[in-house]
Amino acid sequence: MKFNLKEILRDEMQKKTIIINPGVLTESYVPDYLLFRDEEVAQITRHLGRYLSGIQPGNLLIHGPPGTGKTHAIKIVAKSYNEFVNETGINSKIIYINCKDKTYYQTLVALLHGLGVEFPERGLGVSEAVEALTLYLKESNGRHVFVFDEIDKLKRTYRDKEEPMNALIYRMSRLDELLDKEGPLIIMISNKSNIIEKIEHATRAKFTPQTIYFREYNIEELYQILLDRAERALAPGSFTTEAIAYLADLVKKNERDLRWGFRVLIEAALRAHDKLTTELIDEAVNVVDNDMLSQVVHSLSNHQLIVLWAVAFLENVKILPVTGELYHVYKLVCEEVGLKPRSMRHVMHYITPKIESMGLITSREKGQGRGRGKTLVFHLEENPEKILKLVESVLSERMHKEFKPEEIPEFIQISFQRRR
Repeated sequence: MKFNLKEILRDEMQKKTIIINPGVLTESYVPDYLLFRDEEVAQITRHLGRYLSGIQPGNLLIHGPPGTGKTHAIKIVAKSYNEFVNETGINSKIIYINCKDKTYYQTLVALLHGLGVEFPERGLGVSEAVEALTLYLKESNGRHVFVFDEIDKLKRTYRDKEEPMNALIYRMSRLDELLDKEGPLIIMISNKSNIIEKIEHATRAKFTPQTIYFREYNIEELYQILLDRAERALAPGSFTTEAIAYLADLVKKNERDLRWGFRVLIEAALRAHDKLTTELIDEAVNVVDNDMLSQVVHSLSNHQLIVLWAVAFLENVKILPVTGELYHVYKLVCEEVGLKPRSMRHVMHYITPKIESMGLITSREKGQGRGRGKTLVFHLEENPEKILKLVESVLSERMHKEFKPEEIPEFIQISFQRRR
């Protein structure tokens, strides 16, 4: 071992830092008050107040871009709501579930556990979980509120006969039919504005939520939020308002969100001896961007990596990454590296949605002309050359040999034809 690990631990513990309250800059930190979200928080609270009064105001859909305060808002409301019903003796409770990377079954189990129902995490199926939930609700006289955050990021498995998001919304919105009485109030949270369009007609007809939109913060609001966190997290006099304004400008200009801004702020603060500067913020941006992207890419399976590489390759050579072109490139790479390609259906229904849920790509439908149906068009959210190099590095490491698919004759030909 080249390093004395205990010495490293001791040095880090003793290192002088301007950070006095690091927890304030973490994603898990929920402030007591959410800046610039008074109206949205009040809307949610009024909706729940009507529900407590005996009115059925309908389900809620909270949507808006990432990092706009949706999760923090619902957690702040839930805290006050649960405290209020306890103080007043009302039999009610908000159960919050984050659905990201959970299966439909795991989400139901988490819901049951939130209600205090003992239920095994594995060994049974969805029907048994729904039956246990129905039995509990039939015997309960409470007015329950179920919150499902990141609903569009439910994980689909090969066992699922239907799309899990649609299945969950369908079953939750029809609990009243199983109970023969009023069902729980359902709140869904998503980053996507078109989430309703992605569920089946029968589900949509029953769910019919009221919507609350969380808009993006403007530059002044970003500045004020970052300044508020800096004042809580960093030592007095260790930063200037100009440095915070510079970071707010980077968040807006680079189309990032506040979570990114907080990570940059804490990374820059760790590098500061006594003062946070714009130069340190620039250094922190490079570290955070490379670190975040690298972590996400390293978490992908080999097939997911190849699909991501294919999107990056097509964009890099100025070919529109539509379904057919993407699958063709994916198959060529699989054959080159000795992997059995998945079917086109598997790639489009399982692999690309997973990559999209991680924020690496986006997709949209595009008509192919009269009578020819529709195709999907993919777009890479990162620099294509950066993704190509990173994916090639990860796959080379995994396969214990250099991975250079751009040297495959078919790809050289594609690139040459496009350049001409």
